[in-house]
Amino acid sequence: MTNGKVVAAALAVGVVGAGCGARTDLPESRRSEEVCATVGEACRTSAACCGGGTCNAGVCEAPLCTAGEAPVVLVSGAERLSGLLADGDHVYFTHYGAGGAVLRVPKAGGAIETVVPASSWTESLVADANSLYFLDGDRVMRASKDGSGASLVADNQEGSMSIAVDASFAYWITPADQAVRRVSKSGGTPETLAKDEELTPDMVPRMIADESKLYWSASGLWSMPGFHATPKEGGALLFVEGAATTHFVADSMFLFWIATNASPVRLVRTRKDGSEAKTLKEWTFDSNSDLAAGMAQDGDYLYWARGKARSMNRVPKTGGEAVELFTSPDAINQLTVDTSCLYYMTTRVANETGETTSSLLRAPRFLPGE
Repeated sequence: MTNGKVVAAALAVGVVGAGCGARTDLPESRRSEEVCATVGEACRTSAACCGGGTCNAGVCEAPLCTAGEAPVVLVSGAERLSGLLADGDHVYFTHYGAGGAVLRVPKAGGAIETVVPASSWTESLVADANSLYFLDGDRVMRASKDGSGASLVADNQEGSMSIAVDASFAYWITPADQAVRRVSKSGGTPETLAKDEELTPDMVPRMIADESKLYWSASGLWSMPGFHATPKEGGALLFVEGAATTHFVADSMFLFWIATNASPVRLVRTRKDGSEAKTLKEWTFDSNSDLAAGMAQDGDYLYWARGKARSMNRVPKTGGEAVELFTSPDAINQLTVDTSCLYYMTTRVANETGETTSSLLRAPRFLPGE
């Protein structure tokens, strides 16, 4: 999503009132200077269109998801779904298991396409402008988004978990040997950026990248307190105060994370050095119904699911009132967001047979009237 000042229309289209919709793509310091264009009005970028609309050929088109509409099922079946990624016109995901695959489905709904078949234990899917990157057993792989082929980026990375990419490199963690590694996206010899002695083979770490650093935290039989970080070029291992968590995101200024192993559960914002911690939301911990299940963000808001409580929630990044966007009949386990929609995965276990159904759905990220 592109940030920056966008003048929504020429004077001929007039000024749009507050009823147009929430502006969620502009820095808060500049959002009051902007107006947004309704469907059919002139625009320069999608950031100028209200309610998650799209700027196409200089005119705002209706958003894919409209406030108040019911969730739409895009995929449903017995396979375990993972690696959720919304990009361009498609949602990408994986079948996680011994006979896994990387797949995609149009955001508007339609036929499921296999991007990479017969991958094993595939998850942690990320993307750049042209390619998908994912972990396939002990291999780091790259594939074109149109499914035109897959290639090996790095091999023999036993126990690899959590991949990230930037313009030049792919990064990942191998808890088995406590290493954070990178390799050129075109392939080559991996280099070890850091050794983290607090990582253990049972841990499930998650890693993200910003402009200059990598950040990771982990849970499992044992949990890692706070966040660890290292410069992308390698160097000192840094510690950022916080709870053990795999539910966290970052923007240009802050880390946002959910502390799930305490009561109350807290959603917290901190500077990237751990300073200026601010609790944005807290709720009573209930292990039977209230486990957090993922986070996502846009320019203004944080989104999170209470997995077993089956609710999708939103709170402003600056703090303020948290709202429940919708509830789900099934447990939510992953989510991501684009200009108008939330995409999320659910799991249902039949009481009678124990059979599991996994689904991928989309729903609006706006409330009626926004």
